[in-house]
Amino acid sequence: MMNLRLHYWSCSKFADWIRGEKKPHVLGWDEWDEWHKNAKSKRPFRYWLAEKGLTKIQNFLYYPFDVYKSVKHYIRNRYFDKLQYLKTGLEPGKYYDFDTRILHGLFNELANFVEIELAHLGNWDRNKKYIFKHGRCVEAAYDYFEWASDLKHDEEHGFSSDDPNYGKPTDQAKNAIKIKELYEWWKYERPNRINPYSPTKENYKNSLDIEEEYETEDTNKLIELIKIRKSFWT
Repeated sequence: MMNLRLHYWSCSKFADWIRGEKKPHVLGWDEWDEWHKNAKSKRPFRYWLAEKGLTKIQNFLYYPFDVYKSVKHYIRNRYFDKLQYLKTGLEPGKYYDFDTRILHGLFNELANFVEIELAHLGNWDRNKKYIFKHGRCVEAAYDYFEWASDLKHDEEHGFSSDDPNYGKPTDQAKNAIKIKELYEWWKYERPNRINPYSPTKENYKNSLDIEEEYETEDTNKLIELIKIRKSFWT
């Protein structure tokens, strides 16, 4: 069954008290494995009670609600949002080559991810009032970027001073910076590029060079997007 909860008892302050150790807010996948291993070795029973026991109790009590949410989200995703499709944002009725559909499909979905999913994370994390239009809010997304880009391996985020990466940005921070960079390129920089075939003598003379430069830039940005694809989850 799909788990769609926004709050997990194992991540609560009560769980921290049971465990005898504060659970970090953010960690990389490998770092989470190491944290769980260390926490379990320190206090095996208290770890089990906080991580497994509370989860079992929550699953039992939330079962009817989980079933309802799963059915509701399946219907919405299948018939309304249709998340099984990549939406290009291109003008309907026109023909577009496959390379154009790839570029627009991936970057349009990146924009959706930022303005919808990350925007809602920004709304929760910073507890501010935002105005969402059609489920989107760029301001909330930038609030998320501001928060996530500043995440470091420190005590505030659950890291000890003997951590070899102490004081350095977390993987989530690095990914947030790169996602913001790619989003701004797609939304603001690329649409304002000079038309290589504009009717000026200089641009006309170098039109092929400019067009080739743009094609290279598009390809490089697609590669950058693919390299961080594993970070696109909320």
